[in-house]
Amino acid sequence: MTDEAFLRSLEDGSLPGERFDHRAHLRLTWLLLRRHGAEEGAAQVAARLRSFSAAKGAAHKFHATLTRAWAAHVWAAMQQERGDDFERFLSLHPELLGSAWLERHYRAETLGSAEARSGWVPPDLLPLPSA
Repeated sequence: MTDEAFLRSLEDGSLPGERFDHRAHLRLTWLLLRRHGAEEGAAQVAARLRSFSAAKGAAHKFHATLTRAWAAHVWAAMQQERGDDFERFLSLHPELLGSAWLERHYRAETLGSAEARSGWVPPDLLPLPSA
């Protein structure tokens, strides 16, 4: 699926929820950060994830802190490699395919809190990567 078709399928809700896995989250984040930069891109990611989750009857799955933390991590990785190929980007940054890096920045209790789910909570261990 092309990038444009992927974004359209998220916007119009035609992408099946079960196909929106971790890799799809990363693709959405990478695309929107490339188009809009760090701040606006992260805001766009959050808005689209909220909308898609609500459309699929899963609004409870949206997690504001995780969304922003992932956007920061993807953005920092993007600054090391400015290509336009998502698969190549992932091959250069395989740590993005897992979530172990989060444990260096957040305690599990922090990420599990209602506050972190509903709004931004800064890291309580190490700062997030920056570009």
